[in-house]
Amino acid sequence: MGPARVRKSFANKLLSMVMVVSLVFALGGCTVRIAYNQLDWLIPWYLEDYFEPQGAQKTLFAEQLQAFLSWHRTHQLPQYADFLEQVASWAEVGLQQENIEFVQDRSAEFAEAMIQRLTPTFMGLLVSSTEKQVIDLFEQLELDNQEFQEDYIEEEPQAQRKARSKEVSRYVQRWTGKLNREQRQLIDNWSQQYFLMGEELFQSRLAWQQQFAKVLQMRHDPDAYQEAFIALSRDSDYGQSDLLKSKLEQNGALLLQLYYQLDHSLTPKQRKRMVSRLRRYAKDFRVLSAQ
Repeated sequence: MGPARVRKSFANKLLSMVMVVSLVFALGGCTVRIAYNQLDWLIPWYLEDYFEPQGAQKTLFAEQLQAFLSWHRTHQLPQYADFLEQVASWAEVGLQQENIEFVQDRSAEFAEAMIQRLTPTFMGLLVSSTEKQVIDLFEQLELDNQEFQEDYIEEEPQAQRKARSKEVSRYVQRWTGKLNREQRQLIDNWSQQYFLMGEELFQSRLAWQQQFAKVLQMRHDPDAYQEAFIALSRDSDYGQSDLLKSKLEQNGALLLQLYYQLDHSLTPKQRKRMVSRLRRYAKDFRVLSAQ
């Protein structure tokens, strides 16, 4: 797990909604059990920024959301608990690079499982979208694009690096508590090595949005629409240039190294806090899965 990467697609925003609300928000300060038990209204609330279901759409989405949440509670939460307990056992004695790689890979697997489960729901929701709903959707995406440009392209490079440093610091402190000078310096050093990739990401998201618009234009041809929607949802690299892929790979390696260095810089108090928090979340997920 780590700070959320910049996402390039509306589909990823929707299909990862449960992970965002139940984990990221929960770990950011809310009680896990409270946040999770409110997903039935939190998810539609966040969805409305992009697409507001109407009439039969609302009924269908509510039914499918309940089915998804039931599956997620029963089948996914126990796996989350096992995962966190495993990480806690490693963190207790000190994480190795292969442990951190496992955390990243397993987190990606959890997200992919949700994407596969949710794809039919959103595919069915959008197939009945009106022209106004499509226009409203892409107007919101354009607002997102403008915000992205301001933060990741127009902002001065050094200000961007400072922002990335703050993001990582806030994330790490959720687990460890206040960072010391050495740890802050490690993060600052990482931010100076980080490959800025705002322009490349922006072109990637534009390419994805253009293809997404083409897919929605097919919605009156069910077979073509379904094939195109599924293909796009499964192509996580759509629109990525070779340069962007290279930067993503290099930044991933740098972040892996940073987390390894930070783990080995932890004080006994910080390590105890991190392990305790991991196990507490694991316990919360087990309780939730049994409800």
